[in-house]
Amino acid sequence: MNPDVRPPAPEALLLSGANGRGSSAGAGGEPDWSLRIEKLHPSSAWRMAVVERLQQLQADLDERAGPVPRAVHTAMRAVARAAELRSTLPRWYSGVNIERTWRALHLAESVLIASSPDLAGRIPDVRASVARKLPQKDPRVQALEPAVFDAMAEPAQRALVLTALRAADDASHDAATSVRSLRNRIILFGLLLLGVNILIGWLTARHEDMLPLCIGAAADVCPTGRAVASSGDVWWLQLMGVLGASIAVVVLLLRTKPSVVPYTLTPYQAIVKIMLGAIFAVVGVLVLRTGLLQDLVSSHASLLLFALILGYSQEVGTRLLDNIADQVVQKAQPAAHPE
Repeated sequence: MNPDVRPPAPEALLLSGANGRGSSAGAGGEPDWSLRIEKLHPSSAWRMAVVERLQQLQADLDERAGPVPRAVHTAMRAVARAAELRSTLPRWYSGVNIERTWRALHLAESVLIASSPDLAGRIPDVRASVARKLPQKDPRVQALEPAVFDAMAEPAQRALVLTALRAADDASHDAATSVRSLRNRIILFGLLLLGVNILIGWLTARHEDMLPLCIGAAADVCPTGRAVASSGDVWWLQLMGVLGASIAVVVLLLRTKPSVVPYTLTPYQAIVKIMLGAIFAVVGVLVLRTGLLQDLVSSHASLLLFALILGYSQEVGTRLLDNIADQVVQKAQPAAHPE
C-alpha cells in the first residue's frame, strides 16, 4: 500500500454521499452483483460464500428506509470486480482475488452496521464479534462496554462501532494472510521433496550401484525381490514409504477440524507427509546397510514392511507442522458480523 494514501476516517465513510433506498436490482441502479458472480463462477466455493453475503447486504439495503453511505455501494462494487476476476496461478498463489474480495465485503458490512438506524439493537452482537478478534484490554473493546458506550453522543458511537469492526476485520485478514503464507511455504517444501525423490529414483535407475539398497550377509535381499540390485529398487522402496505415509494422511484427515477459512492446508500437508515417507523409507534401508539393526530384517517381506513402517514414521516430524497449521487456521476463523 502507498504510504501516502491513508484509509478514510470513520466519519468520512459514514457521512460520505448517501444514496437512497435500493431496489432488487441494486440500490442506486446498481446491477445484481451476486447473480453475475454466480454466472461466471458457478463452481467456486469461496465465491458462493461471497454471493450469499452480497445477497444479505442487498436485502439489508432494500429494507432500509433511510439513506445509505456511498461507501457501502463502492465496497460492493469492489467485491464484485474482485470476485469476477478469473483465477490464474499467480493470483491463486498471492491470494489477491480472495483477499481483495473479503476485505471489501467486510468494509461494506461494517459501514452498513455502523450507519444502521437500529444501531442500539445491534450493539450486543457488535461487542461479541469484536471481542472474538481483539484482546480484552484493547481500548476499542473497553469503549464498547455499556458504561462507556452509553455515555457517548450518537456520532461518536457510530464512529466507534465502525472503528472496532474494522479492527476486528483487520485481525481476521492478517490471520488469513498468515494461512496463505504458510500454505505457500508448505507447497514449496513439498515440491522440493518431490524433486528430491524423482532425482534419487532417476539417478539410481541409471546407475544401479550408486545407492545400494540390498541387505543380508551376501546382499541378497533386495526391495524388488531379486537377488541382485536393480533399477527398480529405489522406486519400490519409495512406493512402500508412500503407502506408510498414506496411513498418516488418513489420521490427519480424521484430526483436522472443519474450517471456513478461504485457504486450505490439509492437501499440502498430505503431500509433504507422502514425500517425506518416501525419503524415510530409503534412508531407513541405508541405515540397515550400515549393520545397525541387522537382525531386524532377514527376508524380502520384512524389508518391505520395514520400509512401510518408516514411511509412517515421518508422522513424528510432521506432527509439529500439523499443530502449527491447526493454530494458524483457528486464528484465521472469521468473526461473524452481526446481522
